[in-house]
Amino acid sequence: MRSVVVVTALAVLCARPLAALESSNLDLVTQTAQQAVRNALADLQLPATADGAAPNLIAVVSAATHKADWLFEHLLLEDLLSRGLDVSVNSDATTRMSWRVVDLGINGQSGLMGGSVTRRCRVVVRLELHDAGELVWSGDGHAERQDHVAKGQIDVLQHSRFSFAKTDVEQRTWGKYVEPMIITTVLGSLVYLFFSNR
Repeated sequence: MRSVVVVTALAVLCARPLAALESSNLDLVTQTAQQAVRNALADLQLPATADGAAPNLIAVVSAATHKADWLFEHLLLEDLLSRGLDVSVNSDATTRMSWRVVDLGINGQSGLMGGSVTRRCRVVVRLELHDAGELVWSGDGHAERQDHVAKGQIDVLQHSRFSFAKTDVEQRTWGKYVEPMIITTVLGSLVYLFFSNR
């Protein structure tokens, strides 16, 4: 009796809705973008000031407009602050870190008979560090993540407010396999009829 109660309690505590176990599209983009920013900043070299110290303040600005600029701004600020640097968003600092989102998107591919979709998120970001208007460092960050979600959960996992994180699902159909078989059969039959009538 006691073991039944323990097993039941564990089942109740461990039971969660399926959607809670799957990350939303925004979560997937955030994780991928964070990895891309880390990859780009891996070999960051800050310019030294006249006294040999690191710059006092680094302004973080976008080099181009993108719908996900707020995300990259947050990720850059978080990473630079974790390195112990003084950073600002609205500043006239002479040292500026700029970013440009080169590529960002999620592609989904569903199987023929399966009830799941493979989501592939890719992010490419370009970072540049300018000191007094002169380019002193640049880095490119590439990252890609992939996961599997239930086909019925795709609409639940994306939000209309974040259009940059929309999954473009490519449906595989039987036509890809049936059409070559039909063409091969017809051509084989024609060849057979041609040579059998001689």
